[in-house]
Amino acid sequence: MVTSILIKKIQFDNLRYHPETARHAAVIILTTDECTMCLHGSAHTPQEANRSAIAEELLKDALRQVGRLPEFRRGNRTISVCHSATPEFRQTA
Repeated sequence: MVTSILIKKIQFDNLRYHPETARHAAVIILTTDECTMCLHGSAHTPQEANRSAIAEELLKDALRQVGRLPEFRRGNRTISVCHSATPEFRQTA
């Protein structure tokens, strides 16, 4: 049986830009009814990119990482994002 997990809250903490790699990086916090996952992610976005573009790319990286976890990779679980889950930026560097 495949269990589905719904992400209800998305937060980005400690957002920063690394000019030497031309990437934004942040701690990505994904909250579901069942658990909270904290991941370190990065996105190849221009320094002047708007927050929604940065959030979209960071979320893609986080979902890619979650998809590599054994329970998701084996197909025992699926993950999706709730339509009402709007990204929230916390502390930025």
